[in-house]
Amino acid sequence: MENLLLGNVIESGNISPFSCPFCGYNGSLDLMGADRFPVLRTLKVIGAGRRAARCPKCKSSDKERLVYTYLKEIEKIEKTKGLSILHIAPESNLQIWLQSISVKYIAGDAFLQNQKFIGKVQFVDIRQTEFCNNQFDYIICNHVICDIKEDKTALMEILRILKTGGKAILQVPITKILSKTVEYPNVYTKEEREVAYGYGYHERIYNDKEYVKLLTSVGFVVEVYNISARYNKNGLNPLEDLYICKKK
Repeated sequence: MENLLLGNVIESGNISPFSCPFCGYNGSLDLMGADRFPVLRTLKVIGAGRRAARCPKCKSSDKERLVYTYLKEIEKIEKTKGLSILHIAPESNLQIWLQSISVKYIAGDAFLQNQKFIGKVQFVDIRQTEFCNNQFDYIICNHVICDIKEDKTALMEILRILKTGGKAILQVPITKILSKTVEYPNVYTKEEREVAYGYGYHERIYNDKEYVKLLTSVGFVVEVYNISARYNKNGLNPLEDLYICKKK
């Protein structure tokens, strides 16, 4: 039997029974993600690489289900009417759910011509938006900041348009075995980024402590915690921590 990769940890079949919170599918997870380049294994990058993480029915990923589980079970946003939510690079299942509960939902992406989206998505460059100060209760930017060269500029813009007391979910691939973020000034091409970071569109691999330091440097109050054990049937990556960034 093929070993399954979950969060870059090889498991020999002892994975909790999966029940998809989006579509209700019960069974095994499909493999997803690329693992062509050794850097992802060498640095034990969390939230990237080949792993058992995709629902066979609705195609939701572990990253998508993590955000859903947090918003539904921890924040309980369904119980609060009139929330304003900005969703960057929207995942389809998460977008459908958010549109059903929030009348002030905006989905945005900077690369509309290269993507296939389920619902309405407008052009948004998160480095410089046209939104007002203090506009959103929640901003979801799930594995996007790692793709942006001017990451600090994007984070400052997110802070600007987030309401006081609002929260941004800013997940990125993480390595915990190095003391510093991996970022090379002379890496330019897709091929070079694939070798350096594991993906042709990534700009770096964040160290966990360095990432928190970056988030706090722009003004966020950062909470880091893990909910995978509590909601293990949702098929979450047991190694992926949540980075919840609050505007004080």
